[in-house]
Amino acid sequence: MERSRLPVSFELEADRMRNLLLQPEEVAKETRVVMEERRLRTEDNPQALTYEQFNATAFLNSPYRIPVIGWMNDLETLRLEDLQVWYQKWYAPNNATLVVVGDVQPEAVHALAQQYFGPLEPSPDLTPPKPRPEIPQRGTRRIEVKAPAELPFLMMGYKVPVLLTAGEDWEAYALEVLAGVLDGGSSARLSRELVRGTQVAAEAGAGYSLYGRQQSLLTLSGTPSPGQDIAALEQALREQIHLLREQPVSAGELERVKAQVVAANVYEQDSAFYQAMKIGTLETVGLDWRVLDDYVPRIRAVTAEQVQAVARNYLHDDGLTVGVLDPQPMDPNAPPAMPMGGGHGH
Repeated sequence: MERSRLPVSFELEADRMRNLLLQPEEVAKETRVVMEERRLRTEDNPQALTYEQFNATAFLNSPYRIPVIGWMNDLETLRLEDLQVWYQKWYAPNNATLVVVGDVQPEAVHALAQQYFGPLEPSPDLTPPKPRPEIPQRGTRRIEVKAPAELPFLMMGYKVPVLLTAGEDWEAYALEVLAGVLDGGSSARLSRELVRGTQVAAEAGAGYSLYGRQQSLLTLSGTPSPGQDIAALEQALREQIHLLREQPVSAGELERVKAQVVAANVYEQDSAFYQAMKIGTLETVGLDWRVLDDYVPRIRAVTAEQVQAVARNYLHDDGLTVGVLDPQPMDPNAPPAMPMGGGHGH
């Protein structure tokens, strides 16, 4: 927004934080909107549906097993009273992180925060949820999802630490580089070896995020090429993991990947919105926002031995979950599915 409108935004957000009026007819209408959004983005999107059930299989007791938008049954049974209790408990200044980025004066922003948010009453019922770290996985888990779809789809996820949970914080940066080795552009291994090389995959990708609150996943996903099947694609992905475990990344490849990872991070900083989102994420998960400044030097410091070490420590079958979409006949009159979205690529 334009800088002169900042006071208005503070006023609106402060009012919305504690004075939201929840009306039955509006709640019912918006619930139907969210249900339709879920139907379009998940129920009618076979890859998104597979990812959701894959996630619920990979995590047994971590909150990560529950989709952000909720299950459809959650929406169908939602009551106005549920929203009122949730709103009064959690939408309070003692549970909020305010982030402002752009052409502003810090002192003026702080004064606005004190003016509009200072008088708000904190929530007296605010108690942090009990920690629910994921229990140790004791073997490979598999799930098959049958849904109307044109093509099969494969997801593989290995339990890995994030920056907040890693025993040594270099592990998280090494995993970030490892994901870049697999899926860091057209010259990365999955594209070079599986898509253009053996042509076992029509598309393949990998994903990891080091800024989570709890243990997460390093994921691999893909669609087999015509004439290939899911088993061949899984074997090809496993072979790429095996190579990372057994052979250090060459100096030339490591430097190229690190340069690409750093360039992508620097490019993201061009967006004021993205900067704000990153700062807010770091603060809310329990990391200092200044961790952002550590990213580039820490990525550049990652060694081939560290990449191999995290591959050996974490990319093994006992921490692996595999999800397969088994395509079923499609309704010719069904609307096209919406893109899955959600940052599953590196």
